[in-house]
Amino acid sequence: MMPFYNNNDLMRYYSNYINEKANEKIDKIKNEIETEKKQSLERIDEEVRKKVYRNLEIELSELNSEFKINLNRVKTGYSKVLMEKRTELLNKILHEVQLKLETFSESKAYESLMMKEVKKLENEFCKSEVVFRIKINDALMKKVIEKQYKGTYTIKEIPEIEIGGFSVLCYEMGIMIDQTIDTRLKEKRQWLFEHSKLAASQ
Repeated sequence: MMPFYNNNDLMRYYSNYINEKANEKIDKIKNEIETEKKQSLERIDEEVRKKVYRNLEIELSELNSEFKINLNRVKTGYSKVLMEKRTELLNKILHEVQLKLETFSESKAYESLMMKEVKKLENEFCKSEVVFRIKINDALMKKVIEKQYKGTYTIKEIPEIEIGGFSVLCYEMGIMIDQTIDTRLKEKRQWLFEHSKLAASQ
């Protein structure tokens, strides 16, 4: 794993990883579904043609109507399958990334990154006591805070943080800084779902 010097480096690395994996699998899924869509449309078209030749011209409007219903059904089914595959694929990739981040949160690189983030809080963030929120049993993060933060603080371990990092609250000023890896991953997950371009073609 490459060394991370700051939070942007960390997120850029995993953003590239996510996009690379997603693009590979998305192309494969789109090709498979496009083939299935084409075959379904050809089958429906052939069935309609046979009915037209067998029936009187007066039935043409009914046949056209039936064709449209079937075509819409195929498109609806295609969209549903694609969305299910999209969700399954992206969740799988993000789960793999989360496992890598959990491993990272036990490394020296993680400790170094958090040292820099805590150091940024010196004297400028809050003059009174602050509350650090960290992952349960995150000994590295606790060590970093104790070593790096010079002001008055308390540390609270919360289950909402599952990977690592910290959030810090200054009640006097009514502000909070969120430097959790969990939040960065959630932001990247939202961005990926919005920009995956896996929408059914019309």
